[in-house]
Amino acid sequence: MLSRYVVSQVKHNSYFLVGLALGLWVSLVVVPLEEEAGAACASALGPPPRDDYEPQREERPLGPAPRTQARTLQRPRYYSTELGMRGSLLTGVLSSEEALKSQIAALNHTTARLHPALKFFITASAMSSVPGLANVVGFTDTREMLKPFHALKYLADNYLEEYDFFFLVSDTAFVNARRLTELVSQLSVSEDIYMGTVAEDDSHYCLLEGGVLLSNSVLRAIHNELDWCVRNSYSPHHHENVGRCVLHAAHLACSPAAQGESYAAVRASGTDEPPALTPALADAVTVFPVTKAANFYTLHAYVSRVHLQRDAAEVRRLRAALWRGAPRHPPHYRNATWPAGLRADPGLAPPPPDSRFDHLRWISFNATHAFFPDDHHEVAPLTGANREALDLVLAAARAWGLRRWADAGDVRLLEGAWRWEPAAALRYRLLLRLAARAGGGHTLRLLEVVRPLGAARLVPVRYVTESARLSLLLALPSSGHDDDALAFLQRYEAVCLNQDKNTALLVVIVGAANETQAVRAAVGDLARRHAGAQLDVLDAEDEGAPAPPGAEPEGARLLRAQRLALAAALPHLPRDALLLLLAPHVEFNQDFLNRVRMNTIAGEQWYLPSGFARFSLYAHPRFLAPGGGKPQVNTGRFNLHTRLALAFYRADYEAALAAWRDGRAPPADVLARAPLRVLRRARAGAGARAPAPPPRPPPARAPSATRTSRRWTRARDTRSRSCCSRLRPTSSPSKTCFNIFYTQYSVVLFALLCK
Repeated sequence: MLSRYVVSQVKHNSYFLVGLALGLWVSLVVVPLEEEAGAACASALGPPPRDDYEPQREERPLGPAPRTQARTLQRPRYYSTELGMRGSLLTGVLSSEEALKSQIAALNHTTARLHPALKFFITASAMSSVPGLANVVGFTDTREMLKPFHALKYLADNYLEEYDFFFLVSDTAFVNARRLTELVSQLSVSEDIYMGTVAEDDSHYCLLEGGVLLSNSVLRAIHNELDWCVRNSYSPHHHENVGRCVLHAAHLACSPAAQGESYAAVRASGTDEPPALTPALADAVTVFPVTKAANFYTLHAYVSRVHLQRDAAEVRRLRAALWRGAPRHPPHYRNATWPAGLRADPGLAPPPPDSRFDHLRWISFNATHAFFPDDHHEVAPLTGANREALDLVLAAARAWGLRRWADAGDVRLLEGAWRWEPAAALRYRLLLRLAARAGGGHTLRLLEVVRPLGAARLVPVRYVTESARLSLLLALPSSGHDDDALAFLQRYEAVCLNQDKNTALLVVIVGAANETQAVRAAVGDLARRHAGAQLDVLDAEDEGAPAPPGAEPEGARLLRAQRLALAAALPHLPRDALLLLLAPHVEFNQDFLNRVRMNTIAGEQWYLPSGFARFSLYAHPRFLAPGGGKPQVNTGRFNLHTRLALAFYRADYEAALAAWRDGRAPPADVLARAPLRVLRRARAGAGARAPAPPPRPPPARAPSATRTSRRWTRARDTRSRSCCSRLRPTSSPSKTCFNIFYTQYSVVLFALLCK
């Protein structure tokens, strides 16, 4: 029964069963049987979210990476512009042409010393009548009603991003610059400020005669609504038009106080006479109205006197407080610094210098000579300006001593010392011998004399930039300097070809050309690696037969090579080329090249830098200080006697050479006779690299020091431009190998102790 039932069902549903079998077969063919279980789910859900902290593998093809064009970043000239730093206050004064020589002059003299940012706005009848003064701005619009808005527009267009506060005042007001500076320093620019003296007729506006202080945000709002302000200026009073504009643009009314600070102004009874001179004037920001120039100076003198009296009282109060607190100081720490605080503040103990070159040293002297006046002399006679200055100081000291000590018959100098303090004064300490009028005795007095600097003088100079193209000229003798030249080319590639593209290099080989193949190959490699770089090699004939090694001093040899190289290179350079003549062993950086461009002026000035000369033994492998340390790269001093590095323009040198009779003179001597200024300056960016020491044999048995001093003589090392001396043997060096190290160690140690 069951089999019949099954057969009957298959017969009735045969088409369904065949379709089901075909569907299963097709699904098995289409779907792969080896697919993982998670792959189908992943394809349905999409790619997983990327984890930023999970390392990702990046496939790159083998070989050198393609060179991409570097993006040029144009940075501002000043770091304050890039950081968004702004000045605190800019003052604008509304005036007229008639007041230029009266109120404006007096206001400028009494205010500009504390406020360098000071502008005067006048109404000029024509552009030609506007005076050519640095801080005077003229408007040709003669409508007096719109003058404040012209001034506000000028301030917003030119100084809105440079200052935090703006002070607008009339020329009939005396401005207490010190009080105004203190007020602005206590205010925060984060809030809107519309501050001044409230007008009597309206409590919303500030009197322009008494001064109006606006914050940067308020001036920005006024600038945005300046058209509305001009259309609605119908009042004959400036303060009403400006106040209406501020009220509309910034929604602020005049306030005599803000952020805990008050604005005070003193109103004078009349225009011809100043107000009563009371100490309250020192606390006022402005005094108005003042129309006479003499009244400006009177008020300024009185206010300055009150401030000085207050400062003196504050000093006395601080001294009394320190005197009362001195017994409570810890033992052995009393009077260590006065007062306790930052040592860099004025009146306190100065901080230690950053290096030995920043240390202000005392130079000892007597009546005729100075001891260790510089890095190159032990004793030098007092001559020139130093002699005249000392005579003036001694004359003043004698006159003062005879008035102070009545029993003294004569005052004489035993010894003294001076110290030059830059931007301050020249300080003397004198040990004087006072002879008594009666009795024949004498006493010693120590006197300190200070000569403050006089008025500063501005020297007019040409406008120069760091964008001038600089041509480096390397004079290379035929032998003995290949290692120095290769090191020079490596530094040129690192400093100029990779950073400063506005340079060119010209190598001139003086003498036999077949001995410098390594240098020629190095220049060719640089030209192939840096396409477009200006690298040239020239040959110059030497004068006469080559001298044997050691017959000519190394310094004279380099100077002769530079003179011949310069004569061969000038025809290949432009007429207005800026040249920098260097020796093979000189090191430089990009800052030094920029100083060359700034300090060399065509037709007026050439540059002779004094490079930093390292000791010739600083790289000796066996040199060791007694403390266990070795000399560093900066072990040395500035060499003021070298002339192997100088910068000038080609036209200036050719003009000087045409007036020079001797054609064998060094380039520095030729330029020294020309009607040009020479600028000598110590530059740490240019230095002399000491040559690598030759391989040494094993040290021999050390002889006595007396024998060493007899067998060796001192000779100046002009090649490394060192202030020290290298030692040259007078006999066979095979017997005294250890003497080399011992004597070099003694010479360098003596130089360090003298320094």
